[in-house]
Amino acid sequence: MINIVLLFFQIRLSICAISLTKYDNSQFIPNANSYFLNNFQVSSQYECICRCYAAPNCLTVTLFGINGTCSLYSSQIQLGSLRLTMYTANSAVISFPDRISTTTSTSTYTTTTNAYCGSTCLNTTVSRLSSVAFYTFDNSTLDSVGNYSMKGNFTPSYVPGWIGSAINFTHSSQYLSTTHIPLDSRSFTIDFWFYATDLTSFTDFGFAGECDSSSTDQCLLLNIRNRKLRLVFFSDDTAGTKNLAENKWYHATFVYDSTVKQQLIYLDGVLDNINTINNNFAATVAPFTIGGGPIGGDTQPFVYYSGYIDHFGITYRVKTPCEIYLNAILFCYFPFDPASFLSDSGPNYLSATNSNATQTTGRVNQGVQFSSLSSYITISGVNVLNALNNPFTISMWIKPMNLTGGGTLIHTSTQSDGLDSCFASWGFSSNGSFIVNFLDSLGNAIPMTLSSPFPLNQWTHVVQVFNSSNGNYLYMNGNLVTSASLYARAPIGSYVFLGSSPVISSSCKSGSISMGQFFGVIDEFYVFSRALTSTDICRLANP
Repeated sequence: MINIVLLFFQIRLSICAISLTKYDNSQFIPNANSYFLNNFQVSSQYECICRCYAAPNCLTVTLFGINGTCSLYSSQIQLGSLRLTMYTANSAVISFPDRISTTTSTSTYTTTTNAYCGSTCLNTTVSRLSSVAFYTFDNSTLDSVGNYSMKGNFTPSYVPGWIGSAINFTHSSQYLSTTHIPLDSRSFTIDFWFYATDLTSFTDFGFAGECDSSSTDQCLLLNIRNRKLRLVFFSDDTAGTKNLAENKWYHATFVYDSTVKQQLIYLDGVLDNINTINNNFAATVAPFTIGGGPIGGDTQPFVYYSGYIDHFGITYRVKTPCEIYLNAILFCYFPFDPASFLSDSGPNYLSATNSNATQTTGRVNQGVQFSSLSSYITISGVNVLNALNNPFTISMWIKPMNLTGGGTLIHTSTQSDGLDSCFASWGFSSNGSFIVNFLDSLGNAIPMTLSSPFPLNQWTHVVQVFNSSNGNYLYMNGNLVTSASLYARAPIGSYVFLGSSPVISSSCKSGSISMGQFFGVIDEFYVFSRALTSTDICRLANP
């Protein structure tokens, strides 16, 4: 038997007449008389101290050096409210023992104040207004809007895409075409996912375009030139600045704002370049093509593309930077509200089915209740979870009502029946402990376990974040509670089951999760293809 002694090291500091107490390798656990104020990303301990001192009600901070998260709280610290953290987290709790908070409280009631989370795009709605054409390329070249379905000069082939299927082009004079899509003298946004398989055999690779003649502003081409994105009107052009790599999924957005005559290029939701030009696009009759496009005055009149294209959309408006960012990082969002109970309110139109779950009051509007055996929601096509080492964030509100015997919150699989390669990702052990499993590169289920009892009959916000450069993190109600130093993960399937493991099988990896029915309510289910920041997580935890 080994006895382990846990020690909090207390250091008294005085910086510019500010009295501080610091506890290394620890985390502050707030009580009923304190509340969370804010999260910041900081570059140093001193910046975190200044953030707290600048906030009138801040009395205590937790600083995680591993990711620069500085969390501000409103109450003085007591040793009973400290929790030891892993040495690798490089954490510290710092309090201001001589400071008096202006926060008041009474014993008869409690006032709840939402935290101010800072600037974030997560309160932006992904709008489908003014959509002109949209091609999912799910084994079809039809336009989902119904205006401009495509025909090919070849027999199209399809591959697994970023969402569902994607169309495959091989640069051998292959392209799709439809009638002219009017883009002249107006604002527009064109966005899509692409996976280039060749960037070196030619100078130019054409995604799409339409061209009346080799004259100024008569030739639209969206292309790659020398590994950079390009938006071309002919003599009014903009080139991106970031180099692209082969065999990698990217999200591209090309915007033209006719009110200020600006061309904008975004890569993976982030502005790559912006340019003010002289005139609007002017072509009025040429057909619109995808998989290649007319380049205009160069020696090669038509350039083609090598690789995959997925979810290609055209919109008659300037999408906002936050919309563009969310289109690139938000994989799916299910609010479970009455008007859209099983509808994906994100940009990718994922499909979901219901097995015996019911609607009830949620954390935000309506939620989903699982009150009988074999009740669950199935979401198909969450491909980001089945991508090797791709970063992701999963967010959900949970309200358990009975944890006897455990239960599965999130089950993933490569098959629609929940079998084949299958995995219990979130759930509860037989004694009610909350567990988030992580499948490492060797296929082992590595758990992150919440040591304290999970609250019954109240809403708790849970976020899991994976990033191959930082590891795996678990947040509860906006606060980082534990992490795992794992930087490589295995694919876990693109079928997601919420509320239960549809089939209990020993072939499914589950770790200490007791697979079975979860009894309770969930709400606001998100999956992102990016590791969210603490500011974004704060916003999700404070809707």
